[in-house]
Amino acid sequence: MIIHLHFHSRATGLTRSVENLLPYLNKYSDARVFGYGIKAPGISFISLIRLAYSNDNLIIHVHRNNEIIFALLLRLLGGKFKLVFTRHAESKPSDFTSFLMKKADHLVSLSPSMSKNLPFQNIIVRHGVNTEIFKIQEKKKTGNIPQENLISVIGRIRPAKGQLVVLKALVPLLQNNPNWGLVMIGKIDKKKYAREILSVASENKISDQVYIMPESNEIVNYYHASRVVVIASRSEGFSLVCLESMACGLITVATENVGIHSEVITHGVNGFLFPKNDSDSLRDILSKVIENNIYLNPADIRQFILDNWSIDKSVVELLKVYQISINP
Repeated sequence: MIIHLHFHSRATGLTRSVENLLPYLNKYSDARVFGYGIKAPGISFISLIRLAYSNDNLIIHVHRNNEIIFALLLRLLGGKFKLVFTRHAESKPSDFTSFLMKKADHLVSLSPSMSKNLPFQNIIVRHGVNTEIFKIQEKKKTGNIPQENLISVIGRIRPAKGQLVVLKALVPLLQNNPNWGLVMIGKIDKKKYAREILSVASENKISDQVYIMPESNEIVNYYHASRVVVIASRSEGFSLVCLESMACGLITVATENVGIHSEVITHGVNGFLFPKNDSDSLRDILSKVIENNIYLNPADIRQFILDNWSIDKSVVELLKVYQISINP
């Protein structure tokens, strides 16, 4: 049996990854989640304890420090399970996180760049996207946004996500194209930063084209309302948004050499890349999109994800890790 731990009250990209993973894992094994803040088949604490002390084939898969600490306490008290830890950050781990990682039976990373930053042997298992949920559909309006053409930025509202870079790139384009809007969807981490975004929009008289929307559990609705998705992050552990957007056939514009962006996107073929923090380069790309001077076939964009980044492929690779853990 496979049990993923999830100890986080707010839905994140990691949460979506585990939620997407469980139905596919259950095609091959019995998989559950123990914890909170996630919509997935669960297991009770009593059932977890019984399994932890009686089942040599149990896999516990953790993703955060608090989860591995909980798992290590179970093991300290006699738990017989195998422990898998997935690292979700691209940065070099702290000494404490490294200490915890060494306690896992297997360490998983999500990309080659992430793998290089880990001081221990690890196995690369890329996330996949649920292509049954994220797919091409007719454009639908969302909320009370009147503009027919939306550019979306999905992620927490904070400087590292680059929302202000996108806005500055778009100022003259929105001024000249009132039927286009910019929508930023995510929890506001930095209120001062959010105020700065709204202030720039106001100063340039485009406030009625710029929206900050709260974090949503129905993020797919924003994809289906969008023409373009921009990912302006300075750093990413992975970038699930990139896969989701492309699975929906959308033009995706992302920072180069960040997360998996440059692995997934071939510039000008199935999306576009620009240097991080470079509003001028981003403006050049978006002006061509808005003026219809470039065209990418949505079906071709999606097909690349189906062929290379589906969740089925991810599950097959993850099952290999589980099998190695049980039968080293």
